[in-house]
Amino acid sequence: MARIPEETIERIRNTSDIYDVVAQYVDLKKRGRNYFGLCPFHSEKTPSFSVAPDKQIYHCFGCGSGGNVFSFIVEHEKVTFVEAVQQLGEKYNIRVQYEAGSGSTDFFSSLYQVHHTAAELYHKTLYSDRGKAALQYLHDRGLNDDILKMYQIGFAPDSWDTLSNRVKPLDMKIDVYEKSGLFVKTKHGWRDRFRSRIMFPIYHSSGKVIAFGGRIFNSDDPAKYLNSPETPLYRKSEVFYGLHKTRDSIRKFGTAVLVEGYTDFLQLVQLGVPNVVALSGTALADKHAAQIRKFASKVYLAYDGDDAGINATLRAGYVLLQAGVEPLIIAVPPNQDPDNWVRDEGIGPFQEAMGAGIPLLSFHLEKKEARNLSGTDRSQLVQDILGEVARISDGIIRDDILKSLAQKLEVDEVEIIRLFKQKSRRKGRSTPSSNKTALNKSMFTSAVQKAQLEIIRALAFHFDDVFPAVKSALDFELFDEPILKKLCGLLIKEKTGVELSAVIDHFDDRQEKELVSEILFDEVHPDDPVQIIQECLATLKGRLIKDQIKTARLKMRELESLGQDTEAIILEVAELQKQLQDLTVSLDRE
Repeated sequence: MARIPEETIERIRNTSDIYDVVAQYVDLKKRGRNYFGLCPFHSEKTPSFSVAPDKQIYHCFGCGSGGNVFSFIVEHEKVTFVEAVQQLGEKYNIRVQYEAGSGSTDFFSSLYQVHHTAAELYHKTLYSDRGKAALQYLHDRGLNDDILKMYQIGFAPDSWDTLSNRVKPLDMKIDVYEKSGLFVKTKHGWRDRFRSRIMFPIYHSSGKVIAFGGRIFNSDDPAKYLNSPETPLYRKSEVFYGLHKTRDSIRKFGTAVLVEGYTDFLQLVQLGVPNVVALSGTALADKHAAQIRKFASKVYLAYDGDDAGINATLRAGYVLLQAGVEPLIIAVPPNQDPDNWVRDEGIGPFQEAMGAGIPLLSFHLEKKEARNLSGTDRSQLVQDILGEVARISDGIIRDDILKSLAQKLEVDEVEIIRLFKQKSRRKGRSTPSSNKTALNKSMFTSAVQKAQLEIIRALAFHFDDVFPAVKSALDFELFDEPILKKLCGLLIKEKTGVELSAVIDHFDDRQEKELVSEILFDEVHPDDPVQIIQECLATLKGRLIKDQIKTARLKMRELESLGQDTEAIILEVAELQKQLQDLTVSLDRE
């Protein structure tokens, strides 16, 4: 990826204002020194999202999200760090130049440029003589010009070189042709991938075109859709179609309507459903679910009403459930899709079905005709459901489903739980759990851990007072929590301290960023910070000495069992015990 010089990042960080940036998205009210508002990253009724202008950081006391101005843009806009720096650079009129030799700047710029050029070309072609038939087809399907222009729908003519010829003046390098996904290599050179297809541009959350979906409309070709392959810009498992336009509505309502196809999406938007989003040529993946969870706690699934659509609905529903999102099913009539359903009957029946959204388990049992099953078929259905439930990490959701399953099948709940535990054991786990423990300040509960936190706070908020008094006693080996050890090192970097907002960028993992922001947000001002930090250092050193005493005594027992002399060990233990007693004396001898 492109590399931006540190001095540029630092300049943008120092120029930007966290309040100014966040206030574009969140209604903030001042409360004391900080500002509070409803968190943009989870649904809440009472504001728990806080911005600290003096520290240039934010933290949500509800969901734990936190960081600096770059973190906010990355999380809110779903962009990379580099893209966040670019956005803020544009906002504050700071030119972002990349380090020489990275080579990626021109490459990514060219990829974006060729997609932009393609979208403009295809859209213009749709409204030309070459696109008349395609435009008429779209009109016949009930899509008006307003919606076609809003989403820049286009047409790729039946030609091998329309786009190839258009981009020649751009003088792109070969790797752009290779990795854009818009061309194929032939013995005659680079040729257009998309031909004689209606083109649906797929947008990044920033509003840039990153891929296309192409639909056949006048052919018997069984491959109705041809989508861009995965490229450096486009990952199917992470991208929703139309989200760049409907994201704000989804966040506002806290719900999303998920459909499978581009035309399903366009029809619903056109008919007044503002919180709809679509997949782009792939099944719903874990990353999709994690992304939609940032905006919505509930998702209505409106997939095709045929067998394939029903099975896809079930798969998507369980993926959402496993991500902590409530799935509700819109009952699309058999052998119809949302597109032709609302075209034929208007939006009314769709809205009624949405209001009567079916819980996933009820839908699953109904479609698999659970009441008519018996014997091995009934047992297999239960096992299939339990297999999906076993992947759910939220114990409350999991228990509710098990209880509901027992009720709906009129089976003893104890038996369902027994079968579930059996299923879980076969999967090598007794209960679902995340592979990664969530990080939060409350995990530091021991006296030693709390002492490490107190030292961090003292250095963060009283550096000038604290550091000269304790610099000789600071020993990083006293820190057994890696993240706190790293944070302490950053705070005393070059014995001058650093900007708190800059500290966060030294942590790559999102959870670590959130934990650091939580620690730095919790400002404490004791009467005597020097005394506090000396006491904490004494606690940490005391723990270290106790560990040394324990090790020495184990060694002494080993020597005794071998009949060897232990006098030296006894003297060592006595000296360590004396050091432990002396820890009440001031650590600063300077």
